[in-house]
Amino acid sequence: MSSIRLRFTFALPDPDPSRQSKVFRAALEMARWGDDKGVDLVSLDEHHASGFGWSCNPILEGGMILAATSRIRVGVAAALGPLWHPIRLAEDLAVVDQMSGGRMTVTLGLGYRPIEYAAMGKDYTRRGRLMDELLDTLLKAWTGEPFEYNGATVAITPRPLTRPHPMILVGGSAKATARRAVRFRLPLQIPEYLPELKAYYEELCREEGIEPVVDMVGEHRPGMVILHEDPDKAWAELGEHLMWEAVEYGAWAAADMRSVMHVRGVTTIEDVRASGRYRVLTPDQLVDELIARGPASSVTLHPLVGGMPIDEAWKCVHLLTDQVVPKLRERQARS
Repeated sequence: MSSIRLRFTFALPDPDPSRQSKVFRAALEMARWGDDKGVDLVSLDEHHASGFGWSCNPILEGGMILAATSRIRVGVAAALGPLWHPIRLAEDLAVVDQMSGGRMTVTLGLGYRPIEYAAMGKDYTRRGRLMDELLDTLLKAWTGEPFEYNGATVAITPRPLTRPHPMILVGGSAKATARRAVRFRLPLQIPEYLPELKAYYEELCREEGIEPVVDMVGEHRPGMVILHEDPDKAWAELGEHLMWEAVEYGAWAAADMRSVMHVRGVTTIEDVRASGRYRVLTPDQLVDELIARGPASSVTLHPLVGGMPIDEAWKCVHLLTDQVVPKLRERQARS
């Protein structure tokens, strides 16, 4: 069956604390609503020193969502691995795994903004080595057995519920990322449609005698979706919110970065619309698209994008749960 997802960044052009509190609480309520209405996953990510209140602790945010729900999963894509203390992250993810029954999946990425490393007191030039140290420590810690760390013998509790460990992926778009995933025998998450990188990872897996597991953006690069009964009207009245995020987030991307999430060089709402990375669809358009792409298709709704008014965001979510999900399930069941 098609995968239905909600994405939240919590970012606002003017992150007034009282307004941002309403956004956090609205996201929690939308996740709770979606849990009862067929939404499969909530997607979160991590950034620091944004100036916009961008999601800075997806493990904490995701844990709160999981505590308020019973079925829905949380996908963190991505947590900035080298900025976390390895023992603390091992403990935090073990607790979330226990409390949620294993409903959190975390992609660990290097990040690409030196300011974030400076803010956390980490050396940006050592980010590859820091990631290796993190992954090595996580995998040792989750066995529950004592191991050496910083000159001391440590063992963490609680142990994760999920065995052999919580679901983690190594994320990135470079060959070094693929080699790292194979070295630690972990799945690879590719944030863009890069079949040559996927093939490289799979070949390395075959050489090592391990089963390759890859999560890669589809060839059609689905982007992020807003639902509205009249897309032209939505672009005219709400397009500024999509454009704000596209401009600000796109400006962060490194020159050599490959990610479906970033839109570079847009200056108008028309540019954002033409990019295809932010899309406004009717419920029927979305259902037709998902059916055409088959049972492995997915959609990510981004209802609170760029300070979208909360009442408009709720209209988008209700179109998803009241129209798209029932129609989609009915048509998929028939086929």
